Amino acid sequence: MDAFGQTKKSLEMAQAALEAETHEAVQVSRRLNDNLIEAIRRIWRQLLFIWVVVIILAVFYLAVLGYLPLASKLVQEQNRVQPGAGVPTTEAEPPQAPWTAFPDTPEKENLLKLLNQIRDAHYKKDIQMFLQAYSPAFPDIEQKRDQTVKSWRRYDFLDVQYQVTGVRQENDNTLAGVVNWTYKTLDRRNHAIVTTSKGYDVKFTKESGQWAIQEIEPLTKEIKD
Repeated sequence: MDAFGQTKKSLEMAQAALEAETHEAVQVSRRLNDNLIEAIRRIWRQLLFIWVVVIILAVFYLAVLGYLPLASKLVQEQNRVQPGAGVPTTEAEPPQAPWTAFPDTPEKENLLKLLNQIRDAHYKKDIQMFLQAYSPAFPDIEQKRDQTVKSWRRYDFLDVQYQVTGVRQENDNTLAGVVNWTYKTLDRRNHAIVTTSKGYDVKFTKESGQWAIQEIEPLTKEIKD
């Protein structure tokens, strides 16, 4: 009987140990299952984040591709900087303007050269070239410089033409005449193209053998098309 009782007790203890181990195994299995579920959730969240980033990058890339042709055109037309001028200019070559209505005078070629210098300075946005056409005694020469540079920062000059009429000799070193300028400009702010006409009574003076503009008097208000 004692042997039977001990055997029964041993079986009961073994059964209890087996149940405990089984319970522990179930708990471990549940924890593993919970960890697996959490890991899967994290993986899906990361995949979702990656896809959102990919979509945003794709949209940005397509937007850049759509902008590049316009940006390239603007760069080619507006964003070259002329050395010494400090303002942007265009790549286009200046068109050849007809010098019409210019009276025959002994100094015609010299005056043409002077006015062409001003015209080319507008195309190149070269302030030194522009100021060299004016006499050092020109009134408010610094104000003239500032106004010109300010104008070049806003406008690109697409075409510049002029007509000269009524040339008169005041003395051996002074000529005067009416100069009508016509400017075709591109407004860099809104890309509008505007044609402007201005008329001036201009006094030319010869200094050290070179002609320069000494005085300018506006004759008409600025006319824009």
